[in-house]
Amino acid sequence: MTKRVTATINIGALINNCNEIQSLAEHSNILAMVKADAYGHGACDVAKALEPVVAGFGVATLEEAEALRRSGVESSIVLLEGFNFPHELAIAKELKLDVVVHQMKQLELLLETSCTDIPRIWLKLDTGMHRLGFSLLEWPTVFEKLEQSDFSQPIVVMSHLACADEPNHPQNKNQIRSFLASVEHLPFPKSLANSAAILSDSNLHFDWVRPGIMLYGVSPFDSKPLSPLFTPVMSLTASVIALRDLPAGETIGYGANYQCDKPRRIATVSIGYGDGYPRAAETGTPCMINGVRCSLVGRVSMDMVTVDVSDLDCVELGDQVELWGRNVRIEEVAKHCNMIAYELLTGLTGRVSYQYVRHSVRE
Repeated sequence: MTKRVTATINIGALINNCNEIQSLAEHSNILAMVKADAYGHGACDVAKALEPVVAGFGVATLEEAEALRRSGVESSIVLLEGFNFPHELAIAKELKLDVVVHQMKQLELLLETSCTDIPRIWLKLDTGMHRLGFSLLEWPTVFEKLEQSDFSQPIVVMSHLACADEPNHPQNKNQIRSFLASVEHLPFPKSLANSAAILSDSNLHFDWVRPGIMLYGVSPFDSKPLSPLFTPVMSLTASVIALRDLPAGETIGYGANYQCDKPRRIATVSIGYGDGYPRAAETGTPCMINGVRCSLVGRVSMDMVTVDVSDLDCVELGDQVELWGRNVRIEEVAKHCNMIAYELLTGLTGRVSYQYVRHSVRE
């Protein structure tokens, strides 16, 4: 059966990107972010490929952690949102998860039970993002409670920057200052840097770095591309399923919001918002067919998009269309959709077929 839409995941590019991150943060452990199904790349396959070269994995939910363990992943897995109830802590212990502890109720629950099955706890300090984390006022009390208990498991102290993707934002300096003042006297490993911070400031690498989007060859910055040493891991492709020649004045698609200004050749391509390709993609959004950059015209439908192929010397039914990948950067597509690349990657639906390859990034 012919596949309508395929996301090809290049494990070779993934390993290359991870090695590049390690070269940037050569003295740091890598906690690879595989939450949200590894940013749409397939968490279990990604984690199994990365397991030999990283120190652990970050997930958001117990369900994500369970899936990794079922697939055979034995490395450290950090539950980034922690737990809220005793049964969740029990599952975390059974799965031997590291847990992030970010509020007093969690800490109290942890200290009320045997902690020997928790390999490591990550204590999160809120330095200004105000999502998760102990407040600066609560922070000393956390360690008082730990000292008064018989807790002896390894500890990592962490925080998260709200504006790391804007390196000159004053919030960064404020948060870094608060973090350093709060943890520099503590004898524990430290973690602060996500993808943007890894790239922006080597002084923030500390003992653990937490790369996400850059692992997958996508820039965390709005206006700054990644180094060419990094390679997109995903290539999203679909097929040409119809061709038609339209005279000037004809309109295309729902709402008839695109009108041909001159005779145009139009290819209909087998992808739409039902597959996760955004309806917000505007006329002019790029794609590539047979090595030539082309543009979407008209509105994205549930199952199809239409593409102007007037400049192609040859296009036939079944030809493959790259919606994003090595030739059409997902960051560029995201701008045409008024979105961010994270949304595109994590928005793919179950209709997309995945295939995993291991090609050299030099191919």
